[in-house]
Amino acid sequence: MLSSCLALALASILPSQSAAVRGPFEVKIADDQPVVVQPLEPVDPQLHAQVNPQGGMYVTIRLNNQQLHTGVIQTLLNIDGMILFPGNAPGMLIAQNQPLPMGKAKKARSGYFTTYKIGGLTIKQEVEIVPTRGAPGQRRRRDAAMVRYLIDNADKKPHKVGIRVVLRPIIMDKRAPLFSSPTQPNKLLNGVELKGKQVPPYLRVLQRAELKNPGFVTHLTYDLGRDFLRPDRVVLSGRIAPARQWEMPVIERKAYSVVGIYWEPQEIPAGSKRNLAYAYGQGIASGADGDGLVQLVLGGSFEPGKVFTVAAYVQDPATGQHLTLELPPGMERVEGKLRQPVPAVDDAGNCLVLWKARVTAPGRFPLRVRSSTGVTYAKNISVRKLD
Repeated sequence: MLSSCLALALASILPSQSAAVRGPFEVKIADDQPVVVQPLEPVDPQLHAQVNPQGGMYVTIRLNNQQLHTGVIQTLLNIDGMILFPGNAPGMLIAQNQPLPMGKAKKARSGYFTTYKIGGLTIKQEVEIVPTRGAPGQRRRRDAAMVRYLIDNADKKPHKVGIRVVLRPIIMDKRAPLFSSPTQPNKLLNGVELKGKQVPPYLRVLQRAELKNPGFVTHLTYDLGRDFLRPDRVVLSGRIAPARQWEMPVIERKAYSVVGIYWEPQEIPAGSKRNLAYAYGQGIASGADGDGLVQLVLGGSFEPGKVFTVAAYVQDPATGQHLTLELPPGMERVEGKLRQPVPAVDDAGNCLVLWKARVTAPGRFPLRVRSSTGVTYAKNISVRKLD
């Protein structure tokens, strides 16, 4: 719920929205159930996943203090044809395992970052515990780690940069788990390479090689929002690549399973950036963004020809979130762009998107505000002329 201070602030700037008779018109307003495309449930504050800083950009991820992989998760860089481990010459680490800065609205974040610099090129790795998608009505658990690579080319010339991540998953007692994909639901994946559109939004890592009875399941998430590029390919193998070699063999697993996640070398122009990310944990990660939940409040006059306000208060806005006003026939927008970005939270903790509109004739009106987070909020308004 939004804080009481928001409600007080709203009362000071907007008229009441309670049902009223305005002159010869009767106005009634009722909330409609939000139409949810992607449910956004509250987040459980408990940390079920743990991340432990290592040297370079090595990562370890645990779930309720149980390891989710053998050894460390390894990052390899491909910079202008050079195969490098972060920290190796000719570059250097300029930050190592530093606490993540505060998030939006001074919200604490659980994790750390490491930054590698080579000339005018910097690659920052952020490792953060994030919530995963929960079942309807249940709190989302923070049981996965999201690993981001923020590449910034501040040089005066372009550079080609690629990143490969390698991990050997372990599920309970299984060191050679198999995989399944929502895009190939009837198939176990073993010794395959997925490229381009074949790369699914996430992979399921199965304790047992049975699609209908997989035992404990973890997830490798690759679709983490428009701000982060998905991998170009994923290799599911039984053998890791030799040191300092970019390519991994594609063979069926035997003693253990290996996952290679590739973002192929791409040219980054001078002054440009490129952001990549994956996540690993029990659930399907939804990123570290806020929930972006919206509360709609209407005010002003709904008498035809007069102006009313549509105020959308946003709780903990999601990165890049925007809201779109949808007016039915019989209503018209007077002020405010149809589609508006959600602004940053102010010092008082408020975050408001505002429109002005008017009714052109009596009737029943389903007014909607659609959020880019996948939720549409609605108010049903009835304006009836009294006899």
